[in-house]
Amino acid sequence: MKRYLLSALLALAAIVWLAGAGQTVAQDNSSSTLARIKQTGVLKVGVNPLFKPFSFEQDGKRVGVDADVAGLLAEKLGVKLELVVPKSFGDLIPMVERGEIDVVMAGMSITFDRAKVVDFTDPYFETGLSILANKGRLGKLGVGLVSDYDTLISRLKKSGRISKLVIAVTKGKSPEKVVPRFFPGAQVVAYESNEAAAEAVLKGEADIMVHDEMFLKVWLHDNAASAQFVLTVFDRPFKPDYYGYAVAKGNLDFVHMLDTFILAELKGNGRILEYMNRYIPVKAQVSVRSLEITDDFYGGD
Repeated sequence: MKRYLLSALLALAAIVWLAGAGQTVAQDNSSSTLARIKQTGVLKVGVNPLFKPFSFEQDGKRVGVDADVAGLLAEKLGVKLELVVPKSFGDLIPMVERGEIDVVMAGMSITFDRAKVVDFTDPYFETGLSILANKGRLGKLGVGLVSDYDTLISRLKKSGRISKLVIAVTKGKSPEKVVPRFFPGAQVVAYESNEAAAEAVLKGEADIMVHDEMFLKVWLHDNAASAQFVLTVFDRPFKPDYYGYAVAKGNLDFVHMLDTFILAELKGNGRILEYMNRYIPVKAQVSVRSLEITDDFYGGD
């Protein structure tokens, strides 16, 4: 009798333990970040230190597409917004992992390596890697009139000059890993910032820079006085790129909510292009990877 009683008690204890474990799993699947936001009444968003038109400083204030989107999200959540600007772009993922910020909204490309340490939302912006070219330098390589990636790489390989092509990239950004695959045998030089890499092409230290199309077009506009007759941006990106928001691992509720926000508020209501037009004159998103910008954006002083 005692044996049966002991067995019954052990079975009951196992059931209670399993029920508790199931409750723990359910709790783990909930979003601790979302709970923290609701509890504190503050949404902490990490943004890019400098990436026009997504995040930059203007008249002493942080502005840009990502800043505007962060404001809309905070409004929809009914909380206050705190924009957090790190010293460098590379600080953002460690900050969200440590809980110092709730979400990264920084024009961050969705990559497999990054997805190992953070969870990404669905893309909120579709762009692509393009080429900022020094026309004079390419002329010396026999490809001065080329305006697309396929023709560029084909002619350089055919002439045997691919090894003489010098490509500027930014340290820690996705092009640094991608370029060797798309430009096999070319020389790759990494610079500390996007601006430094672009300046290297302008000064003739590099033939081209590979980066997001949006940065290249905006940088060329901002530096038109010195660069408009020296440099050009190829018409279409050669590789698609997708920006997503990043949160700490284990916050699926928050990720799903952000996905709905992207679909219903940003894409469904055309908010991205609306916010983009506050900073650059976009006519339309003419393909999933490229933006058609008014011609006078690049001209003159």
